[in-house]
Amino acid sequence: MQRYDTKLEDGAFFVEWDEEWLEIGEMAALRDLFGGDTYEIEYDQTQSKAPWLENALEDQTLSFDVTETLVDMDFDAEFVADVAQEPIEETGPRGYPVRTEVFAEKMIEIWDAQGRQDDEV
Repeated sequence: MQRYDTKLEDGAFFVEWDEEWLEIGEMAALRDLFGGDTYEIEYDQTQSKAPWLENALEDQTLSFDVTETLVDMDFDAEFVADVAQEPIEETGPRGYPVRTEVFAEKMIEIWDAQGRQDDEV
């Protein structure tokens, strides 16, 4: 399955798409939409002991740097195609480009789903 890489250039975040770089938006805007430089996922008692978390979480939260995490990610075609169809020139309800806001909403949904029980999703 094809995966699409990311990059940060001159303060803007991009995802590879159709043999070029698709601008997602300014990293400062993304950090604001994510609530700051770090993002936290809350886990319940059982989930916090999952082997992939490296070690048990004391306060049942996992904090990570938004910029570092996004730059290290890659995305599948369906995700990028959904984001690519959104306009970068139009402003969304939160005052940022629609594409930037949609990307942030999708990532928040994905990240938050990691801490939910199956019956909460």
